[in-house]
Parts: sequence; structure tokens; C-alpha cells
Amino acid sequence: MLKLELGSKHLQTLDSVPPAPEAPETQEDRRQHPRYERDFTVTLNNFQLDGYDISQGGISFVTDSRVKEFQIGRLFSNVQVSSLKTEPYKIEALVISSYRRRHDRHYYGARLVNLSEPAQTLHDALIQGGAGLNALLEDTCGAEKSGISPHLESRLITALELLKRVYVYHLPPELLAVKEELYRPNPNLSQIESLIRKSPETLAEFIKIAKDAYPKKSIDQLMKVRTILNLIGLDNVFELFSSAILVRQHNNSPLENAIMKHGMNAGLAAAELSDSIDGISRSEAYLAGLLQNIGAVFLSKIDPIAYKPIFLKALSKPYTARQQELDMFDTSHSEAGVIIAKNWDMIPEIYKGILLHHSRHITPQIRQTHNKICNMALLMMLSDFVACSAMGQNYVSDELKQSRDYALSHLDISQEHVRAAYTMVITTGYKVTDIAGL
Repeated sequence: MLKLELGSKHLQTLDSVPPAPEAPETQEDRRQHPRYERDFTVTLNNFQLDGYDISQGGISFVTDSRVKEFQIGRLFSNVQVSSLKTEPYKIEALVISSYRRRHDRHYYGARLVNLSEPAQTLHDALIQGGAGLNALLEDTCGAEKSGISPHLESRLITALELLKRVYVYHLPPELLAVKEELYRPNPNLSQIESLIRKSPETLAEFIKIAKDAYPKKSIDQLMKVRTILNLIGLDNVFELFSSAILVRQHNNSPLENAIMKHGMNAGLAAAELSDSIDGISRSEAYLAGLLQNIGAVFLSKIDPIAYKPIFLKALSKPYTARQQELDMFDTSHSEAGVIIAKNWDMIPEIYKGILLHHSRHITPQIRQTHNKICNMALLMMLSDFVACSAMGQNYVSDELKQSRDYALSHLDISQEHVRAAYTMVITTGYKVTDIAGL
């Protein structure tokens, strides 16, 4: 048992540290302060440019007007990258590889040609959202980190290192554009609709998820995005569009597909259950249910053959499966998930909830100061039970029942609402063969 000091209070927890309390955010605050902010600059040929995206092999930036010198195929040297999250570093050589214009802004992509070893270390840190360990722990666990479990710290370090071995997708331009539009003082509904309709595949997924998350709404006109926006409200659009894009992005193997389908079933359940929880919208709940196992998607990329039986075990015995993850990777999908979700700028209640969604040590003191985060974690736990139990009685193990009972002991949710969520997954969710038939 260890202690975490928050102000004058000592909160006790085992292995998982409660996140710092979040000040309530008003509608006006959310409009004025977007969750996405460009946080690095690129200096190239004396032009100081806003960074847009970054990966192991490339970097992109954006300008307000087209720069004639930035021609595709042109090589540049001694390019400086600056960020508040890392020390400045230089890319010894890069080549412009792409250009596009969108909404009066000009986006350039560049492929790295030469990067020194010290610069590579800083580049890797920036890829992870500048998530050096101290910054990650402070954002996730609060400024007072003196009481953090050394086991949790070690698992986060390991997860950060493991995630460097696989490509962690960045939020695509259309999602960022939707986010920016949503947080304007007067969002342009036509512009949001146009962005959502851009990809037919993502549009179809968005409509499906909207219908699943809001089954009581009259979302029956398949291609009428404007109808959906009016019915669910603009405050719920980002989470649903994020869900649609993430489902489309993470469909690269049968195992990834199965993990995401299980997440979509959990999202269905979470949306239905959220009606009983104050302060969590159905769209937030759906995204939380979907993302609770996003860390599993990326652990499966590292060793898909070895991870497959762990995922299948998790469908009935979540705690046993998590221990198998720890034995294999020295970290788990919870630690990997919090890093990924934070890197994607998800709301703190979701990424901190991911860290705690298998914790059985959520005390009344923690709930008093971190109520929404705890509710989100418990909602993930309960939605996972519903999604797993809907696959058949042979999946309802004692471990799964313990998970359900723990969540229900802390949430004011009736058995009737749990049955309603179960029915929703049974009738509209993916079947057991879609998830366990690997």
C-alpha cells in the first residue's frame, strides 16, 4: 500500500495513482481552448513554420501561404525542430515529399534523410507527444509524484519504449480540422458536415456509430449527416467522429480487427450504461468503451502470435490476461493505452480512466476528488463485462463477475440498466464468431 499526497490529503492506493482533480470546464472554455494545439515548430530556410505531424520517418508542417521554395523532391539541410516538450534538435537532411492545400492553408510533408543519434532520441520523444516520463506522470498522476508506485513507473517506461517499435497513428487531418471548427466561437455546420462526408468509408462508420450510441434518436436517413449533427448536438460530434476514424485506422489484421470489434461492443454497452451516470455523455462513453483496450491493439502489433491467446483469455479472465501481459512485456495494455490516448489528445477523463480501468482499489477519498475519472474507469470495467458476457455464458467466469461486482459497488446503476446494455450488444453488436473466431 502506498500514499499519494494531494494538497493536505493523503489518498491511499495500490499500484495505481489517482490523477489530479480537473477543474470543471464550461461550454465557453471548451470552445476557446481546443484539445489539439500544435506544439512544435520547424525552421527551414529561415522560415519558421507550425509543425503539423511527426513520425519515425517524416515530419510535416503548415503555412498560411504557399512557399515556392518548398518543391516536392527538393532536399534541405540543417532543419531545426523546436518544442516546449523537448530540447531543440536538428534534422541534418530532409526532402519535401508531399503538398496539399486545404481550407486556405498549405500542408507540406517531408521525409527524413539523415538524423544524428542524439537528435533521433529527441525526435522519438516528440513522436510520443513529448511524453518524457516526468511529463507523462505529472499529467496523468498529478504534480505530487513522490508516492507513485515504482512498479507503475517501470511499466510506463517500458510501454514508452515498446511503442517506439510500432507506428502509433496520428490523428488525421480531417479529424483535426473538425476539432478546430468545433472549437471556434461560431462553428460552421456546413464545414463540419463536409469534413465528415469526405471519406465514404469513414462516413458509413460514423453513421453506424451514431445510430449505435443514440438508438433512441431518429437517425434513419443514412446519408443525412446534418440530421445527425442536429440530433446529437455539436458537443458530441468529436467523440463519435474520433471513434469512426479509429475503427477505420485499426483494421490491419484479423487480431486488430477482433480487438476493435470487442471495443465497439464495449462502446455500445458504455453508451447505454452512461444514462445512469451524471456528467458522462453517450458519445464520451462510447469512445471510452472503444479505447479501453487500445493498448492491446498496439501490444498485438509487437508480437501478434504470442498476443492472440492473451486477448482471447481477456474475454473471460481479464486479470489473468493482464498478468500474462506483464509476464510477457513487463507492462500491460493499460499503461500502453494511457500513453496512446494522451498522445491523441483525448480528454483527461478518458486517458486517465484507461490507466485505472482494471484497478480494484478506487477508494471513497479518491472518488471525492476524481469523481468523473473514477466513473469513467468503472464504466469501462462494467462495459467490458457486458461485452464479454454477451458472447455467451461460457465467458462469464468468476473473474469477470468480480469485475462486474466491483464496478456496480461504486456506480449507481441498476441491474435493469445492465440488462438493457446486454440486450443492446446482443441485438446490434458483433457476434462471438466476429471476435473470438480468429
